Amino acid sequence: MDRGLKILLDIYWCSKGWKKPLISDEDFEIAKNEGYMFDYPAPVSHEETLDQIREITSRISPADVANTFLYSLSTRKLEYRSALGSYWYAVSIPPHKSTEDHHCYCCGWYPWKITPDAYELSHGLNVLNFERYKWGGVRHVQANYALFDLQQFLKLPVVEHTAEDEGILHDILDCVNELEPSNKAGALQKLITKKKILRSNKQEIDVLLDILGICGVLSSDRNPCYAVRFCGESDRNPPEFTNDRSYPVNHWKASDGICKERYKIVFGKEY
Repeated sequence: MDRGLKILLDIYWCSKGWKKPLISDEDFEIAKNEGYMFDYPAPVSHEETLDQIREITSRISPADVANTFLYSLSTRKLEYRSALGSYWYAVSIPPHKSTEDHHCYCCGWYPWKITPDAYELSHGLNVLNFERYKWGGVRHVQANYALFDLQQFLKLPVVEHTAEDEGILHDILDCVNELEPSNKAGALQKLITKKKILRSNKQEIDVLLDILGICGVLSSDRNPCYAVRFCGESDRNPPEFTNDRSYPVNHWKASDGICKERYKIVFGKEY
C-alpha cells in the first residue's frame, strides 16, 4: 500500500469507527504529493458544478464504468467500484436551477466555503476520497461527490475485468432468487456476506448494493433508477424509514427482482 493511501485511511477511521482527523504537515504533504489528499477546494457555483458534470460525463462511457466496477469485485480495489454509481447519477441529473445558495435539494450540490472552519478544512475533498477507497464511496447521489469521483476515476490506471468478475456479479444477483418476496436489501446483503461470494465486509456490500440500485439493476417500476425517472432528495426516503440505504435500493424488495433491461444497458450484456 502506498504510504499516502495508508495516511488517508488512518486519519478518519480506527477499530472503533470514525475518529477526529489529526494529521501532521509532513504526512499531509506526502499524501497530497501521491494524489490521495487535497487542499480545500475553491468555491464553485451550482451552475459551474453542473457544467463540469456534463463535460466529464461526456468523456466517460457506460462501458468504462461497468468494466472497472466488475474489475473491483475480484481485486477489492474499491476506488474502481465507486464510479459506476457516480456516473449513472451524474449523467441522469436534469437541467435545473437551485433555489437555495447553500444547498440544492434536486441534485445534492453544496457550496465549498470561502472561509472554511477547522472542521471543514480537515474534511473537504479528503473525506470523500477516504470513503471512496474505504467503501467504494458513500455519497454517489450528491453532485459534489459524483463530480470528484469521476475526476479521480479518469486518473486511475486502465484495467480490464475478467470472466471471474462477471461470474461474481452473477452470483451476487442470483442470491435474490433465494430470498423471500418481502425481503429487502438488508437480507440480500446478509446472504451475500454469508456465502462469501467475494472478499468484502458488510459495509462494502451495502455500498455495492446501493450502486446496483443507482444504476438501475436493483430497482422497480414503482421506484426506478435516476436514469428512468430522476428523483430529488425529498422523494428518496422509504415511507417506513426502516433503513438507511440509498434510493432506490431503500425501496427495493426481493419480489422486484433484477431489472434485466437496466442490466443490459449498464453492463452491455443480457442477464
